[in-house]
Amino acid sequence: MPENAEMKISKEIDDNINHLKELLGVGESFDIIFREYNVGRRRAASFSINGMTNDILLSNVFADMMVFNQSELTVNALQNLFYSHATHSQVKMVDNMQDALLSLLSGELLFFIDKADQVLVFDARSYPARSPQESNIEKVTRGSRDSFVETLPFNTTLIRRRLRDPNLRFEIVKVGARSQTDVAVAYIKDIVNPELVETVKKRLNNISIDGVPMAEKAVEEFITGGNRWNPLPKVRYTERPDVVAIHLLEGHVCVIVDTTPNVMILPTTFWHHVQHVEEFHQNPLVGSYLRLVRLFGVLLSLLLPPLWLAFVFQHQLLPETLGFLGPRDPGIIPLGIQFILAEVGVELVRMATIHVPSAQSTSLGFIGSFMLGEFATKVGLFGNEVIFYTAIAAVGAFATPSVELSLAIRLFRVGLLLLVMLWKVPGLLIGLALILLLTITTTSFKHAYLWPLIPFNYAAMKDVILRLPTPQKVMRPTLVKPQDRDRRDD
Repeated sequence: MPENAEMKISKEIDDNINHLKELLGVGESFDIIFREYNVGRRRAASFSINGMTNDILLSNVFADMMVFNQSELTVNALQNLFYSHATHSQVKMVDNMQDALLSLLSGELLFFIDKADQVLVFDARSYPARSPQESNIEKVTRGSRDSFVETLPFNTTLIRRRLRDPNLRFEIVKVGARSQTDVAVAYIKDIVNPELVETVKKRLNNISIDGVPMAEKAVEEFITGGNRWNPLPKVRYTERPDVVAIHLLEGHVCVIVDTTPNVMILPTTFWHHVQHVEEFHQNPLVGSYLRLVRLFGVLLSLLLPPLWLAFVFQHQLLPETLGFLGPRDPGIIPLGIQFILAEVGVELVRMATIHVPSAQSTSLGFIGSFMLGEFATKVGLFGNEVIFYTAIAAVGAFATPSVELSLAIRLFRVGLLLLVMLWKVPGLLIGLALILLLTITTTSFKHAYLWPLIPFNYAAMKDVILRLPTPQKVMRPTLVKPQDRDRRDD
């Protein structure tokens, strides 16, 4: 924010008008709306941003403000208007230009009146927004179909609808010296650990940059700390308000950044990233089965190609019953290079599918499958086994609920393949040891990433592996050290 904005509201309306006109470029920027009025015998003026205010609502507000007695404008005119005629529920008086300017740039309307050293700020914002609809990333066969949008007030309303708790808090922090992005810190006051809230707010307030146009990702990189080159996700993203609600009830803090439909949940562990809301909309036994299948898919995605390649290079280590695992037609390219090229090909198809219009994505998927599959094997570039194991690994990665964890696993898999190409089975063991060490040493807001496995907690680990019935989950996880551990109402 420009330094010269830090000034008091002048009693001379021309000083205020000229200052804002010069600062905002009235006449240069078409979207800055300036309007002058006569309120009785007093001059008045308003500033607003085109497209960000509800004109119908403001017309009704001003119609009420213009009905007054002349005596009401002789002394304390602005206060009389505020208390007697400004009938809009969201209106306030501001006495400094910095706060007034920030309100204006956030979409509110400023109303000045001559001889008054304050300004009325009307919150009649009408944000450009889409309506909540089903998330494309977190789809379910049962459950709600609404998800977050890019408008902050809409998102907080979706959470309030599910948590009618007077202790639910949404604290606003402004981030970015120029963007002044609204970031809401959400928590339940009598459940959350106060130290966690203070840590999150302190890190948000310490962000020193001109703007965060990349929204939630830029904010995450500032507040998570630690090794920022670590690919393991330290926060969980979700577009579903029901997922946010259950984490708030467990004592987590959620960070909602304006202009993005993704909400950050923190702190998180590895296990948060392999759970999906679908499990909780099914029978506990079915949900447990789905969770175990998903965990197995994540494990296959990481291990299958490098493990097969390692045993192909050292075939003598295989028992006789697994002797069939060797390649029948290895192709004209070395097996290790084949896997790397296949990984790159899968990534290219994935990225292209995202970037092209949805009407073309299905056709592109067919083209990619034929290029990487049938045609590549027919011309002898790839062996059938390479395509088969790469496809299984890709399916396991796509079954991972967290996009961030899925990408990290793909990166780890490529690293394991390279180590196997260099040192065969010992290279695989070295790679797995490095991944385990990285995972053990990773923390999310000073909380262990592998909890409750390391450090071990039997009750919590059982809840991680199995989808327990809801009536049995009466205690909140100890991970976030909640003030109130008992979820029962007695």
